[in-house]
Amino acid sequence: MRMMYKIFLIGLLGIFLFESCYDDKGNYSYRAINEITVKHDFFGDTVLRMYSFVDTLRVFPEISTTVNNDPGNYDYEWVAVGGDPTIGGQYTLGKEKDLVYPITLPSQRYSVYFKIQDKSTGLTTISSLSLQLSTLFSQGWLVLGEGDDGRAQLDMVSTGGEDTTLLKNILQEVDLSEWGKPTCVFVPPYRPAAALNYIHVGTDKGTYRLSTSTLLPIEGAHLKWSFYDVSAAGECVMTEAVQIMGYYRAALVDGNLYYTELSGQQACFFGSPSNHYKGDYDLFPVGDKIGYSVKERGYATVLYNKRDGHFVYQQSGYGTPIGYCADMSDRVGDPFSWKPGYEYVTTLNCHKGAGSTYTILRDGSDFYLYSYRISYNFGIIKQLMVKMDNVIDLDKAEFFGASNMLSVIYYTVGNKLYGYDFARKKCELLKTFDGYEITLFLSDILVETSSDYFYIALYDPSKPASTGGMVKKYKVVDDVDHIIVEEEKGSEWKNLCKVKSMAFKTR
Repeated sequence: MRMMYKIFLIGLLGIFLFESCYDDKGNYSYRAINEITVKHDFFGDTVLRMYSFVDTLRVFPEISTTVNNDPGNYDYEWVAVGGDPTIGGQYTLGKEKDLVYPITLPSQRYSVYFKIQDKSTGLTTISSLSLQLSTLFSQGWLVLGEGDDGRAQLDMVSTGGEDTTLLKNILQEVDLSEWGKPTCVFVPPYRPAAALNYIHVGTDKGTYRLSTSTLLPIEGAHLKWSFYDVSAAGECVMTEAVQIMGYYRAALVDGNLYYTELSGQQACFFGSPSNHYKGDYDLFPVGDKIGYSVKERGYATVLYNKRDGHFVYQQSGYGTPIGYCADMSDRVGDPFSWKPGYEYVTTLNCHKGAGSTYTILRDGSDFYLYSYRISYNFGIIKQLMVKMDNVIDLDKAEFFGASNMLSVIYYTVGNKLYGYDFARKKCELLKTFDGYEITLFLSDILVETSSDYFYIALYDPSKPASTGGMVKKYKVVDDVDHIIVEEEKGSEWKNLCKVKSMAFKTR
């Protein structure tokens, strides 16, 4: 064994001596690497904020190379990659070293990549910048009204830029021959699926869906394509739509209630109308407004069964009505009954307290206000019922609204605006708009919710319908003795269409 160990050591020594004496006569070629350096202030952590269809993206990078300075040796490419999962996309902006690109991209966050390829080696160097794009369509009030031909016209008061901008007749290049008179515009709260964000424009001949980024009709724009059974879809005239907690959507279409769950869905589909009782498919007529929680995020919607004179509700969740409506039970000592049997007038939602919903009913010449709260934790809670004494011409009222802070209901009669304090049973004439028609009253319950604002739409009948409309914004003043509203300076928008409906677009 010891002899073998000695032989092994002698062998290793021989290999070492052989390697050390070996003369390497190989032929090697060494070349310098062509290092490319790109410099510009935009590259790095800076986020550029620009407006599509308004601004031009200009980037003139400084490029230095260590070996090959021939400009013809390099290929260039600018590529923008969208980061919004509902829009996304990859867009080639240019193939020259210097970028001058009049921006026409959808509004979203982009990573813009500048690629330089060395033709002689095939190696590519990449630099990037961040670009946040908005459009004039990104944010502002969508204003749906009548044009000169009586059909729907869509204007926009854009608040996305440095100044408020009026965008007229956005759909003027669209064939609207099948569209009718305007009914409502609905902008859903954002969901991470493009098809759940489509804007709905309702007319008396059907409802149509628009892209949020272009405000143009999508392919298959008619609402009938949102029904599981297209053959069961009617004219699809939408007059009211709400979205609850982002997960549930309720809409009044052709006078019927449709309620659908959006959680986990990539698109919104409607099944059968649900304004009926369980096991009874005789549809009852409902009031033209949906009661829902704008503050506590309660799941339920409340409507008024006009046939039977009952309040009814629909709610999605374990052990609750799904696909149909149900009556609500009364208890001894409650402030009112859910089955009053009176005639329906309107329903209003507001932020007062923990969030309140009001329904106004009438019994002959008498009017009653029912106040209730739709709670996430406690269900539907009765608050109070008030006989509306001392009202002025309430039987002639056209439009209604509610204060978000005070016990005040607003309503319009002709060109007059009234306020009614139902706690004090006091009615006051607030404004008279001589020479104008009031075409809309809108309480702000979704935008500036920490304050108390509302909007009044007016129309000058001496002007064309396409430009005779105007919107004024008012702030509610908390006063002990009187109902006071003040016009907000700089918030009067003129040259609008004859306004029928408004909705705020946030992105």
